[in-house]
Amino acid sequence: MSPCNDAAVPDSSTSERLIPRRLSSTAADIGLVRNPEIDYPAKYRGTLLAGAIGDALGRPAEGMRPFDIQARYGALLDFQPWRGWRNGPTGTITDDTQLTMLLADSIITNGCLDPGDIAARLVAWLPHGRGKGRATTEAVLRLQAGTPWFEAGTPSAGNGAAMRVAPIGLLHPLDVDDLRTDAAVSAVVTHADPMAVVSTVAQAFSVAFLLHRTPGCLDVDDYFESLELVLADLHDPGAPERRTSAGPDPVRLADRLAEVRDMLDLTPEQAFDRLWNGAFVLESLPAALWTFLKTPDDPEQVIVTAVNRGHDADTVAAMAGNLAGAYMGAGSLPGRWLDDLEFADELCVEADGLLRLADLT
Repeated sequence: MSPCNDAAVPDSSTSERLIPRRLSSTAADIGLVRNPEIDYPAKYRGTLLAGAIGDALGRPAEGMRPFDIQARYGALLDFQPWRGWRNGPTGTITDDTQLTMLLADSIITNGCLDPGDIAARLVAWLPHGRGKGRATTEAVLRLQAGTPWFEAGTPSAGNGAAMRVAPIGLLHPLDVDDLRTDAAVSAVVTHADPMAVVSTVAQAFSVAFLLHRTPGCLDVDDYFESLELVLADLHDPGAPERRTSAGPDPVRLADRLAEVRDMLDLTPEQAFDRLWNGAFVLESLPAALWTFLKTPDDPEQVIVTAVNRGHDADTVAAMAGNLAGAYMGAGSLPGRWLDDLEFADELCVEADGLLRLADLT
């Protein structure tokens, strides 16, 4: 399933140059094969629920240093009340989950990815968006002013596109070409940047790949070899790192993600000092991937580790949670979190709707 028929990107647009060509490899070569032993309904629900849990648990830690989190909470293990929020769940989400739900609802309503519909929904969302990112806000203001969706995106490599893309992985669990196209199109509506596109393809593919893996049996080398094939031809000139100890040369996101494989023996402190975890997707997506792969069989530990490293805690934990939920399923998530998670029922309905479109049952 490619984007809706009226979603073609004009050849003259900036966005057109960011959409990947079709791969020569087949989906089977890249690991997207139905597994008869998998409980797909549980994994679909787990993907969205664990992402929202990471978002909600990380919300009060966003912008904080690990030292400050430790001083205030010891360790942040449970949802914290939102100041001024009354008579609602403690596990309140931010724009990460709001936009993931927006994308999921749009796909389910239209039966495919329709960037024009996504653009309209973003305009309607802006007035009540929580913790809105700068690049997304700038793009939506352009949409509001009448700029077409394929010209509105900001040239930003922030993580605002990758944090919402999990529904694309759930929509295309067996077709890597459609996954790459839809992930890229979903990005350029707000983030018209090569690295932002690579980040959405990487995150969406990781979700789809993990759906088919038996819990407890993840082959990390197989994952990285598949990810390399999926990203190899994507345009990404790279960007300089923001760490003061880093050199001036640009770093490609695909290269930084590949480095994660050799960092899994590090402690969280060592890994995050190397990767960093700000809103720059060159930092936050590798940090989320490292956090998941460090303890892939334990979603609770994945989310807690991401949250307690602070900085862009909610987004790193949301993306890591998507991966952990796709791999281990909803049954692996702690009941104390599920019981007090905002929009938990709605997320399950969306997961079920995406599963029906994926035709895996």
